[in-house]
Amino acid sequence: MRTALTAVAALAMIAGAAQADIYMDNTGNHLAGGDLHDFFQSQGFDHLDIASVEITNDATNLYVDITLNADIDATNWGKYALGINNGVDPSDAGNGWGRNISWNGQTISHWVATWADDGGSGIGGQVWAFDGSAWNETGGLSGTDDSMHSSGHQMFSIALADLGIGIGDTFTFDVISTGGGFDPGVDHLSNASYATDDWGVTSVAGQFLSYTVVPTPGAMTLLGMGGLVMARRRR
Repeated sequence: MRTALTAVAALAMIAGAAQADIYMDNTGNHLAGGDLHDFFQSQGFDHLDIASVEITNDATNLYVDITLNADIDATNWGKYALGINNGVDPSDAGNGWGRNISWNGQTISHWVATWADDGGSGIGGQVWAFDGSAWNETGGLSGTDDSMHSSGHQMFSIALADLGIGIGDTFTFDVISTGGGFDPGVDHLSNASYATDDWGVTSVAGQFLSYTVVPTPGAMTLLGMGGLVMARRRR
């Protein structure tokens, strides 16, 4: 089922969404200073090379735009996921899909996994939570948009409630690209260098990034604070 995120974004604007935090990532061959290992680029897997991630929110949803360094429409597969630690719920060193990932001593409480596996048309996704002993699928995405796949954008939204967060909360996270089965994270937003050099090698995260769920402009006005939320840029 497709829900246009352009429509979702419009609804978010009506609801009063904050402007996005922008997290930049290195791109290109690691031999030339990028963070995609030559092993993957040589196979034409630039659609797994993360260029940037934008995150914003309104009162009920978190909006995510993962920009890849290639046309997603030109491929017939791709997985793009977030590992989130909300700082409240139990957390784990693994993930909901059992991907071959080391969070480098960090842990996550939620795993938001998305895919674009049908020639770039359409998006699917799942939300998983760790209950202290096991990972459980707890929901799906609240909105999706594949209209900008040709320019490398994987765009979707998740209900804040499904992540156990609300206005004023700060969470830490990483974003990864991957394949199927027990594959590693081919590219990690948190790691400025390459995270792995082969499908069979565990990928390693860098220091998690952070995002604070801010009051929307409308809510700020109600609080007498007024004005627009400035765009916040991160690495």
